[in-house]
Amino acid sequence: MRNRYTNFGWLVTVIVGIIPALLWFTATQMQWGSASQIFDNISRLAGLSGMALFAWNVILSARLKIYNKLFMGLDNTYRAHHVIGSVAFILLLIHPLAVTMSYFLVSPLSAYEFLLPNLSKPFLIIGWITVFCMAFLMLVTLFIKVKYELFVMAQRLLGLLLFVGSLHAVFIGSNDLGINGGLVNLQAYIFVLIILAGVVYGYRSIYHGNFSKYYDYVLDDVISVGDVYEIRLSPSGNPMPYLPGQFAFIKIQATGVLGQTHPFSISSDTNVSQLSFGIKSLGDYTKLLANAKKGIKIKIDGPYGTFSNKIVANHRQIWVASGIGITPFLAMAKSLGGEQNVDLYYSTKTTQEAVYLPFLINLANRKINLKIIPFNTSTQGFLTADYIFNKSHQLSNANFMICGSPGMMASLKLQLKNKGVIRKNINTEEFNLT
Repeated sequence: MRNRYTNFGWLVTVIVGIIPALLWFTATQMQWGSASQIFDNISRLAGLSGMALFAWNVILSARLKIYNKLFMGLDNTYRAHHVIGSVAFILLLIHPLAVTMSYFLVSPLSAYEFLLPNLSKPFLIIGWITVFCMAFLMLVTLFIKVKYELFVMAQRLLGLLLFVGSLHAVFIGSNDLGINGGLVNLQAYIFVLIILAGVVYGYRSIYHGNFSKYYDYVLDDVISVGDVYEIRLSPSGNPMPYLPGQFAFIKIQATGVLGQTHPFSISSDTNVSQLSFGIKSLGDYTKLLANAKKGIKIKIDGPYGTFSNKIVANHRQIWVASGIGITPFLAMAKSLGGEQNVDLYYSTKTTQEAVYLPFLINLANRKINLKIIPFNTSTQGFLTADYIFNKSHQLSNANFMICGSPGMMASLKLQLKNKGVIRKNINTEEFNLT
């Protein structure tokens, strides 16, 4: 099941972050007798754990298939990536603040001299520059909506800062992490993490387009459906196997070192070889896809995600889609057999935005276990758990699958939990990177 917080990915993450602190504790005799010593110890532990988690976060950016199992879906990996990055940044920020406080408690003049730029200590300056640059880039990637290209650039710069910051750690902390300090194991651990992160960084930034396994497809057609368009692809080799509800990365250029890839939910029936994606034109890349010429070669990297009614075993299903969030449900509805009983809530601002409603109603007429419930927010307000519970029945062990805007999903999840729906029966699709 999805959305459980005790999965192997988080367990590994905690272990990665704790190991440096354990190695430090076992190899040193930390002094806690004064406030200055306490802040000094906090600064060291925060810096070591922050560096380890930062390196681990870069490693997670490799988009390896093993993360699908480790975090129960690549979408969960992306959410974990954001959380781990935030925690790593906070720890790395605590490091200089705690050092400053330890100096201040001894002498305010010492703290002033520590904060004062000193060209004779270039690696100390590197540390400060790294922190300030990280603060700016974290702000961009976590709290500001930017174009995908800028988001990717910010992520690459963050990865580069890891290696700049490692210079600070190696040269400033050489007395503590050196052989004479008795912390060879800690030094080796951090070194291995940084090397692994370096390999991943080089792979993602330079060679990903050349060495990833892609499925080869050819663009058959681009069909407009209201303000949404659907691209249809035919395999030029072995077709990509996938489950309904999963997503994949589309790469238009078959060659090129830094060709862009973007994730989209698959909307086609799993029983046909043709691959379809329902896409809303929201940026430069989606506009490029909309105007792509027939016959162009397209690379597909996937499938990813665990948002699928084939993975969730519950017989009773409630699907909730808002806007373009309908696309994974299209694949599930097309592939739906007789083993599940489904109510699909299709929420849009206006009737005109419900571009797939006629198709879904026609499909429901042929599948007695599929019920379509359109919802118009401009006249009915926001879709709520109360509305769903009044409209649908037999919900005691139903599974709720939700895909739409982050605000809608967060609100509906909270409402369902307040209704007594257990966490494992609430599944959301949140694979967007920005």
